[in-house]
Amino acid sequence: MFDPHGDWMPIGSVVRLHGAERLVMVVGYMSIDGSTSQAWDYCGYPYPEGKQEPTELFFDRGDIEEAYQFGFCDAEGMAFIAHLSAVEPDYRRERALRAKGDE
Repeated sequence: MFDPHGDWMPIGSVVRLHGAERLVMVVGYMSIDGSTSQAWDYCGYPYPEGKQEPTELFFDRGDIEEAYQFGFCDAEGMAFIAHLSAVEPDYRRERALRAKGDE
């Protein structure tokens, strides 16, 4: 069984975030918010309309209340998700350094 709080969601997955009325489609991983320099597990767009102004929505695994649809994932996608898991410790370290810089 897939765990959206522990496993990386494939691109195209649709989730509901805690306290949100709108669904969000996953469009990227390990994202940096350009305006705050904060690191997030995911970026996404509102579902179903997609990219709207002003920018992406940023969120973490813990923000996911429920997964409604898992995105397409073939062998190449699975290899990429395995890569994300392999580089995740480096990402977590970088994220912690960015958070310390905000203090």
